[in-house]
Amino acid sequence: MPNSQPAPRPYLHGLEAWADYLETRALPVRVSILTRFRRLLANDRSTLQQLTHLVSSDPVLSLHVTRTAQQLHQGKRTSVTSIQHAVSSIGLDRLQTLAKELSSLKINPGSMQQKMYFRAIADSLHASFQSAELCRMRGLPFVEEVRLASLLYGFIHWLAWLYAPLHKQHYQERVLLHGVDVALAEQDIFGCTLQALGAELAARWDLPELTRDALSHATSPSHNDLHLLHRRAVQDPSLGKLDMRNINQLTQQRFFPVKLGNWLALTTTRSWHSDKALRLFDILADYLSLTTDRLVSQLHQHCAEAARRYHVAGTLSPAAELIFLPTQDGTPHTGLIPSPELKRLSKGSYPLLEVPPSPAPTTLAEPPAEQEDVARPVEEHLDSDRYRQSLERLTDPQYAFTKPAQVLQTLLQGLHQGLGLQRLALLLVNLPRQQLQCAHRLGLPAEHSLGEVRISLEVPSLFKRLSEKPAGILMDSRNRKKLDPMLPEAFTSRLDQGDYMLMSIFQSSTPVALIYADDLPRHEQLSPFQFEQFRQLCAAASQAMRRLAG
Repeated sequence: MPNSQPAPRPYLHGLEAWADYLETRALPVRVSILTRFRRLLANDRSTLQQLTHLVSSDPVLSLHVTRTAQQLHQGKRTSVTSIQHAVSSIGLDRLQTLAKELSSLKINPGSMQQKMYFRAIADSLHASFQSAELCRMRGLPFVEEVRLASLLYGFIHWLAWLYAPLHKQHYQERVLLHGVDVALAEQDIFGCTLQALGAELAARWDLPELTRDALSHATSPSHNDLHLLHRRAVQDPSLGKLDMRNINQLTQQRFFPVKLGNWLALTTTRSWHSDKALRLFDILADYLSLTTDRLVSQLHQHCAEAARRYHVAGTLSPAAELIFLPTQDGTPHTGLIPSPELKRLSKGSYPLLEVPPSPAPTTLAEPPAEQEDVARPVEEHLDSDRYRQSLERLTDPQYAFTKPAQVLQTLLQGLHQGLGLQRLALLLVNLPRQQLQCAHRLGLPAEHSLGEVRISLEVPSLFKRLSEKPAGILMDSRNRKKLDPMLPEAFTSRLDQGDYMLMSIFQSSTPVALIYADDLPRHEQLSPFQFEQFRQLCAAASQAMRRLAG
């Protein structure tokens, strides 16, 4: 008899790889719900209203019923608009067939992985309650369609806990223990955000249109949109008609309350008092034109009601648990799998976790100057004439730049030869791909890994903010702890020790490039003088780009 070898366990990274792996995976319904579902279907006196009520009480069953109904609507090019619509579209015969095909899961009280699967489901029910109430409070007509889309929005988190627990565990560690932004942690560990992966699977599964729209990164409001929303809420008289019209269009979109409800549920599952939660409360208050105190009181009520409707022993939604904490200090590390269970899962059939090793720091040559000179902060240009020449060319309306590349070349020369910054990298913005990639380097070794960097601008990060409006940052010891969690590991793992600067270059309102600069190996610390001159020259480059566009 031949020896059976265990199936190889893949390393998965990137959107397509994960979508291929998860597309055919089954989502089990909890035993009690599936038993009641089959019992209702076997009873001749059961009504569609009873079935609708049961289906709507369980997000996983709702997903299966919606997928089945959506297959029937595919030929008509229409979408399921509510759970009741889905149940009535299918009919009893098809529901009975579906009930026989579904698998079930009874929670193991000793498994944190299974608890987190059911907690993620509870979070989705919480999101659906919040989204539906937002619509109702705004007087919008599509409450049930929004409720369904919001209920299905988080299905990717259910799948991840069941079929990628090692990755989810590492994600939890980075977010809960190290304070890394959730989207950046997902990008680093999965190679994509779970929202983007959910959007891909929603398209493959042909989920309703509103669910797909809500999951799309392209429909997410920018920081400028949210700022305009706030200005409208406070009745800013300087808000122009065009801005007012744009923000009104956003708030009337069906996907907007779906996003808000899920942002709220996924944020408050960690804390109701975090900075991110407080910012979200401000956005919701602007959306509803309510005071923050009154808003939070209502959000708590909706959360408690959602928790009451979905009871699985030991798996109360963390958002509901956190309401009852006596202080704002405690943030439970919910979802960290204990070592014995983690060891068992590591031997299972789940995809292997491959944490990319940080590239070895580039060996820096000894600076030519004496150590005393190296330690002294830079307070003057390396070549003031060269710096002034570059600045004058960039700011002179009569200087004949004909291509953006000429502006960027002048900028790099002024920073390198004029200001004296030793190492520079030009990261070009690829708008169709929403990506940053290194296109040119000065002073960096040819083998330096920064030249291979690819950064997604769809993922919320410091780079995304810099691509939304011209701005610059100096990363030094004073702000590193605060800003590091806002940068992708794909970038920070390629850096050498020391201060560095970043600034975005725009052509009118369109981002063109980001400039990275440091002064290694000569100076590990950058001076305020260097940062001010760096910003001045980069701002001048954006002016020159604007003239080209005109």
